[in-house]
Amino acid sequence: MKSIRRHLAFSLVIGFVILLGAGGLAVYFLTRTELVREFDAGLRAKALTLIALTSRDHGRLGIEDLPPGFQNKAGTEFFQLGQPDGTIVQRSASLGSANLPCRFGTLTKPLYWNLDLPRDLDGRAIGMEFSPQADNEDDVDQPEPASTAIIVVATDYRSLRQTLGILATVLAATGLLSLLAIVPVVTFSLRRGHAPLEQLARQAAGITADSLQTRFPVHQMPAELQPITTRLNDLLDRLEASFERERRFSADLAHELRTPLAELRTHAEVELKWSAGEEAEKHRETLNIALQMEAIVTRLLEIARCEQGQLQLQFQPVRLAPLVEAVWHSLAPQAEQKQLNVRFAVSADAVIETDAALFRSILANLLSNAVEYTAPAGRVDIHWQADARKLIVGNTVSDLSANDLPYLFERLWRKDNSRTGGEHCGLGLAVSRAFAELLGCSLTAHFTESSTLTLVLEPCKA
Repeated sequence: MKSIRRHLAFSLVIGFVILLGAGGLAVYFLTRTELVREFDAGLRAKALTLIALTSRDHGRLGIEDLPPGFQNKAGTEFFQLGQPDGTIVQRSASLGSANLPCRFGTLTKPLYWNLDLPRDLDGRAIGMEFSPQADNEDDVDQPEPASTAIIVVATDYRSLRQTLGILATVLAATGLLSLLAIVPVVTFSLRRGHAPLEQLARQAAGITADSLQTRFPVHQMPAELQPITTRLNDLLDRLEASFERERRFSADLAHELRTPLAELRTHAEVELKWSAGEEAEKHRETLNIALQMEAIVTRLLEIARCEQGQLQLQFQPVRLAPLVEAVWHSLAPQAEQKQLNVRFAVSADAVIETDAALFRSILANLLSNAVEYTAPAGRVDIHWQADARKLIVGNTVSDLSANDLPYLFERLWRKDNSRTGGEHCGLGLAVSRAFAELLGCSLTAHFTESSTLTLVLEPCKA
């Protein structure tokens, strides 16, 4: 599944890696250029010092009073004085019998290069061509075939390379530490930045058909989410209005049908009383239809009153075992006729705090459904879990599966699409769930092994 947060985190980390890498390389090469420039400036200063000490006396080139660094055989400073034709005139004691490459530039544009020095030293050199000064006045007027000289000065380059190595190590370590720090910073920042979106998702997930009056706080949201929350609020307005129309229609329809159904039932009862034979059978069938329709209307009105908060609750201690026995008493003949295996596991001292009338209605619906929809010779279990405060009603079924669970509590839903036969109209569980929520409980359905449908009512207050 695509994730905006992961995509942003990956992109930001990659971007930071590129920026850190480019920045580190820029710092390294700029610093290297500056250090090499300063190193070359030092080389040039040494070369100019030697040039200032170079003289030509009676045609002979030479440097007198060499600086101490060039007189030490084990030193790390080297020079070589020569002529353009390659003749070596003078060299430092540190060179021994070795020669430096005769490469050179001018005084204004000297030539710099890296080279290997004696004793396996890494060095850097400067070469310049210059005109030595004459110590004798006769040398000034006396023409010579070679009036210029070549000075090559070199020194140990290891200190600069070590400095550059340290710089590279520091930059690499800093970049790595920065990268390690960036990952949690980016993660934290994205988590914090996405917090309003997650809050919006949690709030949206908590909206059900019973809480359509909920609205998202538009002005508390970031500017990017305000258009979304505005549209969601508009959608909730339309949904709430639509659901309200549906509820009002169901309630109004039930109210409007009560009077004609009562008249139909009364008419059927009167005709049945004064009829006999085939005519009486027709009136009895009419009466049964009227009673079934009255039951549907009554259930619809119960749901409407429950949703509108019109039911008055009277919580009181209720002993569970006698209530279960009283409800089961009217269902026992049907259970015996179907040869059901019924097991009760409700302790005699079980007491709950509830509205007796509503809880009895819930219990009657659950047990009636269990008896009605259990196949002959099936099993019905009524179990009370005292520690978890749960009432569990289970029964074996043959025509239901786990795929049917989401529809069990829908109004007028029946597995039998043709809706033939039976007194049940698909409203019992819907009424039971509405009553349970009004009592502060939850009614859920589970499909367990052995094709057993389990309805769980929890939590029941002590």
